[in-house]
Amino acid sequence: MDAVATYLIQMVLPALVGACLWGGSYPIRRRLLARKGLYLSVYREGSLLLFFMFLTGLLALTLTPAGFWLAFLRRSPLPQVQPFQGGINLFPFRESWALLRYYIEHGLWSAILINFPGNIVMFVPIGFFTGLLMDNPKWWKSTFSTFFLSLFIEIFQLFVSRGTDVDDLILNTLGGLMGHWLFLLLRQGNPGFVNRCAKHRKGSV
Repeated sequence: MDAVATYLIQMVLPALVGACLWGGSYPIRRRLLARKGLYLSVYREGSLLLFFMFLTGLLALTLTPAGFWLAFLRRSPLPQVQPFQGGINLFPFRESWALLRYYIEHGLWSAILINFPGNIVMFVPIGFFTGLLMDNPKWWKSTFSTFFLSLFIEIFQLFVSRGTDVDDLILNTLGGLMGHWLFLLLRQGNPGFVNRCAKHRKGSV
C-alpha cells in the first residue's frame, strides 16, 4: 500500500495543474456555448474537472523518468534522461510471466501490485470518463481511446529512459474496458446522473 500511496502523491501536483487548465478553459467554453443558447451542466463540469485532474496526473507520472516527481518534491537531483535505455518488449506475456515468478519467489508483493493490477486500475478512469463524457458512448470507443492513449505513452517512454512493454498496453486497454463497464453500471443504477453529464443542453442544469 505504501507503493500505491507513493504513486498517488506523485500525481497530486500535476493534478492541480489539470484543475487550473479546466478553470482556465471554463470561461471560454461558457461564452462559446452561450452564443448557441446552451449552458454548462454542473454535473458535466464536475466530471470534466475530475477527468482533467486525473489525466494530467497520469500523463505527468508516465511521461517523465521513473522517480522524477519524487525527486522534484524532495528537492533531490532529478533523474537524467537517456533515450532508448529503458528496454523494449514486443512479446506478449513472456517477460511479464518471468517477472511475476521472480516477484513471487522474492516476496515482492508491492511490485506485483504496481506492475499487474496497477496497470489495469490506472486506466479504469479513462474508460469510465470517456463513456460518461462522450457523445453516444460505446464500449469500443472507450476501449480504443484507452488503447491509443496507452500506445502514445508507451512510445513516448522510449525517450525518457523508461521501458516500453506490449504487456502494459494490453493491461492498460483492459483497464479502459473495465472502466466502461463501470460506466454502464452507473448508467443502469443512476441514469439521471448520467443524463446530467450529457454534453450540453438548453436551459440551466
